[in-house]
Formats: sequence, structure tokens, C-alpha cells
Amino acid sequence: MQDIRVNTFYPTRPHAKQQEVLNALDKGERFVLLRAGRKFRKTSLMISWLFEKALETGLVCPYIAPNKVQAKNIVWDDHIGRLLNHLQALGVKYKPNEVELSITLPNNGKVQLYGVENKEALRGISNWAAIACDEYDDWQEDIWPTIIRPNLITHKAQAIIGGTPKGYRNLFRLENNSTFKSFHYTSYDNPDLDERELEQMVKEYQEQGMGYYRQEILAEYEKPQGTVYEEWDMERRYIPFTYDPNLPLHLTWDFGVNDPTAIIFIQPNGSELRVIDYYEASDANIEHFVQYISSLPYKVPALETGDIAGRARDLVSGKSPIEELRRLGHFVRTSAIPSIADQIRNTHKFIPSLYISSSNPNCERMRDCLVNYRYPKKEQNLINQSNEVPIHDEYSHAMRALEYYCWNTTFATKILEQSPSERSVFGYLKKKEEKRWIDDGY
Repeated sequence: MQDIRVNTFYPTRPHAKQQEVLNALDKGERFVLLRAGRKFRKTSLMISWLFEKALETGLVCPYIAPNKVQAKNIVWDDHIGRLLNHLQALGVKYKPNEVELSITLPNNGKVQLYGVENKEALRGISNWAAIACDEYDDWQEDIWPTIIRPNLITHKAQAIIGGTPKGYRNLFRLENNSTFKSFHYTSYDNPDLDERELEQMVKEYQEQGMGYYRQEILAEYEKPQGTVYEEWDMERRYIPFTYDPNLPLHLTWDFGVNDPTAIIFIQPNGSELRVIDYYEASDANIEHFVQYISSLPYKVPALETGDIAGRARDLVSGKSPIEELRRLGHFVRTSAIPSIADQIRNTHKFIPSLYISSSNPNCERMRDCLVNYRYPKKEQNLINQSNEVPIHDEYSHAMRALEYYCWNTTFATKILEQSPSERSVFGYLKKKEEKRWIDDGY
């Protein structure tokens, strides 16, 4: 193998910007973040580099896409094919396995394609020499830190994580990680693209909206299409501030069963809603959350709101989360849930005055949820998207908690800062100009 010069970029060579990334890896950069516009050739860069590392180390070098079907369509039928033609012409023997989507080379080095739809199958692997993670914004956010990263310890494997941004998601968060060397390129940085084809592609993206053009061509971070609270100004509302002991403290809950439970810590100040803290956890009981709240240097909450589903009783214990919280000194106001669209319309009134603390690292998650909470993509534009139901994903739990808070405080007669024994507050809902009283759950 050492006597044969394999061009892993066959039938071309890396262009200048691709070479910048390769140079960084050759100089020992462990982890590289590659944010690039469409047709930059980031995937071809990844595959070519993985073949190079497999030939060099004799170990497994995986390419991981959001799912295995995508890996096959994008890589196996295109990039792998071009390299196999080159190896065959050079007389280099290899063993393809189309079932597991792998190519084994003469030194037993292997390039294998995976998807993350079965993330548990990726856990506990120790024979990786290098890895490429593509379209990273389509991944579940826990896969890299909890599954992939531990697999790289044995051979101190290098990694490229790349993609074209889809809002302020995984790439955005990772770009602030000091362990990564970040590269940012646009579609214009690929000199091999036919100028007319590029102009046509740019025109098509611009017709989808300038935000879509900036995202897909310039690889800029933009709020995703269909963002529910698009009017929230991150530059002016995600700012430094801390807990103020002179202001009341409110909590709002979204109770999870198979999903995380989310808690937002809010300090209202006149018309302002100041989010000072955020917490979410999965597979934790009510005592866990109460202990966490008690560990914080904040005053006793003057108001707590939440999902009326928190009243549902567990079949084993016969108690509901709200009853458990009441027993532990937390009294959660709930009300009959209107349609999600009604709650969202109501919450829009609060968004211009919603501030999130950039001083508290926990609030980064709240910020990410707010800018990535979105409606499903439709084939055609809808006149009234407010009638849609947003996507239920890892970003929706915090937003539901916020919507419960806005609904309960909008339709409550008053909010009292009193001891739990003094709290006996009823709210009302205006519907078709009629008032109806509802039990707060106190």
C-alpha cells in the first residue's frame, strides 16, 4: 500500500478551502467544525479524508449521517463509487459490503457508513481512528457528547463535524466549544462550481426568502422557517443580567412523562419577563426537582404555573405530580387547556418583553428552545400558520412551559405574594365575552 499513491479526492484534487481544513487536521487539530453552504463539497472532503485515515491506520473510520438511508443515497452511490473506480484502476484490492455499507481495504482499514436513527448501536465502540459527522443539525443533541465522544478515547481519534446550519441548533452551540477548530465557508468558496449553475441555485434559494438564502448559500445562522416566535429579537433580548432579590420569583412547569420535565425561572418587572434560570431533566421524580429548586440561591416562588396534565394521577402511586408538589410545598396554578394555537396567540403578546439572561449558562438552553421552536414545513405557504401545531421535539418542552405561564397569568384575577396557606386564588377565562371560574389547583 505504501508504494501506491492513492488520490482519495479522485478524480479531482481538494480545492483551496478544503485544503485549509486538511492542513489543520494534518497539524494535529483533534476536532474540526465545518460549517459550509450547499455544494461546498464538505461531504466529499469527509469521505476522502476518512479513506486517507483508514489507509494510514488500518482502523475503522466511520461516516455518520442523520440516517442510514441518507448515508447510502448521498455517499455510497456517489462518493464511494468514484473512489472504488480509482482503487480498481490502481489494482488495489478492497472488499465491499453493501449490507453494512462498508469498504475494507488491504490493511484491514475500513470506511463504514452509519445513521444515528439507532444511536444505541453506536455506543461502546473502540476501534475508530477518525470520524466524520455530517448534517449535524439533524442529529439529536445528546449523541455526540454521550455516545460518539467516548468512542474516540482509545485511539485519540480525530473528528470532523459538519453541515449547513438549520437555525441556532447543534452547530451553533458547538461553535462556542473551545475544543473545536471552526471553519466557515459559503457555496461561493467552491471554485469548481459552474457559475451559471451557482447563480441559478442562488436565485432559487432567494425566492424562498433571503433568510433561506443566507442559511443555505452563506451558511449563516438564521431562525428556521416557520419559527413560532419569530419576532423575538435575540440580539436585544438575550443580554446579561442576574437574579434580583427585590423582584418576585415565578416558576412555570411542563411535566414530562416519557419526555423531559422543564422548569423556567421568571422574574417579572412591570411588563418585562426576565428569565433568570432554566432546568430540564428526564427520568427524574418530583423530589429531584424540588431538591434542585431548594439548592438555588433564590427566594420562595410567589407563583408557580403549569400544565393541567400535571393533575393526572399515576396508576401505581395514585398521586399526581401537582399533588406531590403540593405535599412538598409547591403550589402550581393550572387552568383548562385551550387549543395550542390559542395559547400561542396569547403568548405572542409577551414575546417582545421577554428577556433571557446571557449571564447564566443554563439559559442558553432556553434561548435555543425559543429560536428553534417551529411549525412543520409545508409544501406550500399557508395563509394562517397560527392554526398549526408546532413540532414536538427537544425544543418544545420549554416553550410549552412558557405558554402555560402566559396563559395562567393573562387570565388570573391577580397574583399574590403570600404564604402557601394564604393562597386561594381563582382565575377566570374570557371566552365569547363570558366569564367562567376555574379551579387553580391550590
